Amino acid sequence: MLYMENHIGRITFSDRYLRQLTEQTVLQCFGVAGFAQVTAADRLFERRNSPVVIAAKNDKLVIDIHVRVIYGVNIPVVVRALMHKVEFVVEDAVRIPVSHVRVYVDEIVEP
Repeated sequence: MLYMENHIGRITFSDRYLRQLTEQTVLQCFGVAGFAQVTAADRLFERRNSPVVIAAKNDKLVIDIHVRVIYGVNIPVVVRALMHKVEFVVEDAVRIPVSHVRVYVDEIVEP
C-alpha cells in the first residue's frame, strides 16, 4: 500500500489499483501484443507473480513491465513510448513521482 498526504488528509493506493492502472496503460500502446507469461522459474528465482511489478523506493515508484511485442515494430521506439506513457499516466493519477519504468521484452509474436 502506498499513500500520499495533502491538505485534505491521507490517500491510500492499493497495489492492485496501481497494477491495473499500469496494465491498462500498457495494453493501449501501439506494438504491444500483451504481457509475458509468468513461469515457475520467475516465481522461484525472481519472486515475481505478475508481469507488472511495482515497488516504492525513496518515496518514488519503480515499475517493471514484462511484455510481448508484435513482430516488425521498432522495438526501441515502442519501449520508449511505453516508458513515457506509463510514467505520465501513473504520476498523473496518483501524484507520486515515478523513478524508473523498466520494460522487458520477453517475446516477439507474429501479428
